[in-house]
Amino acid sequence: MKFFDWMGHRCIESCFYIIDLTYFLIRTLSIWQPQRNVFNRAVYYVFVDQLIFIGINAVAIITLLAILVGAGITSQLIFIIQSITGADELIVILSRLILSEMGPLVIGLILIGKSCSTIVVDLGNTKVSGEIEPLQYLGIDVADYFVIPRILCMVISQMALAFYFTAVMILSGALFSAIMYDFSALKSLSELLGMISLNGVLRFMLKNFLFGLIIGTIACFQGLLVKNSPTQVSEQMQKAVVRSIVFLFIADGYFMMYTL
Repeated sequence: MKFFDWMGHRCIESCFYIIDLTYFLIRTLSIWQPQRNVFNRAVYYVFVDQLIFIGINAVAIITLLAILVGAGITSQLIFIIQSITGADELIVILSRLILSEMGPLVIGLILIGKSCSTIVVDLGNTKVSGEIEPLQYLGIDVADYFVIPRILCMVISQMALAFYFTAVMILSGALFSAIMYDFSALKSLSELLGMISLNGVLRFMLKNFLFGLIIGTIACFQGLLVKNSPTQVSEQMQKAVVRSIVFLFIADGYFMMYTL
């Protein structure tokens, strides 16, 4: 009975958390006025700083990972394409798994470990030090200055970096397949690109948009839950990382049901 009580308590807690998170996102977006805030100097500086921190600073490690994944996985996909005949459905499924799933998941996990945790720590320490209340007294909205720039930068970074990761992965896979298996790099590249459709690209970008929105919203939500104790910062950071990973895989599973 204790197990079922625990499961019921967790399910109810999860439902209320989803409701609170959705309300937080809707309220944040509803009070934001792009025509007023997009040219606000303070918000603009925060946006640029977060874009550099979340997106640009991760380019080096993502490039390295894309090359390694291209050499180890995409080159194997090319080998399967060249070697197997009469198994078109298998090849299509493999190509969708590698080209559509690898990029968003890898980038999402990198952003969770690198940026999500840092956003929670940043916002949590800001609340602990009492820096948010004076800004509110001056008429500065928390959503305008703290939340929207971080969510927007997370969405842009997820979409741009996933596209970049996939492009480098495909190019490096074609190059390594030409070196290791004596295949034509141009032919391998054209075959891989031939498997990419417009609908696939739109689903790819929509998935990354949702991933970035999930990570950014959870990071800001958990960071602003910190009260006055420094010990709550690490607690909320752990919750943000775990919950972002869980929601990321739930969203990915939803997309896979309509992809495969």
